[in-house]
Amino acid sequence: MRLINWNIERRGPHTWQAASLVSEIQSFEPDLVVLTEAHTHSLNLLDGHTLSHRGYDHGPKAASEQLVVIWSKAPWTSLAIPQPLQDIGGAVLGETDIRGRKVQVLGICIPWHMAPDAPPGEKVKPWKRHEEFLDHLGPALRTLNPDAPLIIAGDFNRRIPRAWGPYRSYEKLEAALDGFVVVTEGPLAPLEDMTIDHVATRGPLSATLVRGLDRHDASGKARSDHFGVLVDFDWV
Repeated sequence: MRLINWNIERRGPHTWQAASLVSEIQSFEPDLVVLTEAHTHSLNLLDGHTLSHRGYDHGPKAASEQLVVIWSKAPWTSLAIPQPLQDIGGAVLGETDIRGRKVQVLGICIPWHMAPDAPPGEKVKPWKRHEEFLDHLGPALRTLNPDAPLIIAGDFNRRIPRAWGPYRSYEKLEAALDGFVVVTEGPLAPLEDMTIDHVATRGPLSATLVRGLDRHDASGKARSDHFGVLVDFDWV
């Protein structure tokens, strides 16, 4: 089972950057895709099924913008998650079938450290909205069936292990992900760089390949301010 996770920096489907990114994603023949800062129609080229969440309001947005989009070859069954989790950041949960086996995918976008937490014009308290999301994430995960295969993927807005930022918020991330294996921690080959776009798993899944995907195209032009992540899984 192959999953690709990428933040495409709000690039609309009509842009050369999005077209290049989606074409590359398609070339890897994924079973699952998680996009953050994307659009409703970002993955139409892949001809599968999507669930999405518009996410919290953080300035002007195009009507089609979605903070999280999850894609599968097979149809999704949408699963409920607590509303506060969606109100604070971006989150969407679904179950799909991969070659006869059920898997749940939680696509998330944890607010960045300067995400607005007050009315326009008022001073932002760093890490407040980020930490509020994590305070809700842990309890939400504990309501789910612990025996069901579950993948969490998206923009965590945090390197793992901690590279900067307050210990307090990093400890909240570790507490929320208790019982999960973060397969994207540390520098990712072949880029040898650390990502903030992570994949974590719980249940009968084991990562057999983890690699970074260049944010630049073949000519060296930047397509996003994030590089992508590809993960292959085997059932165990």
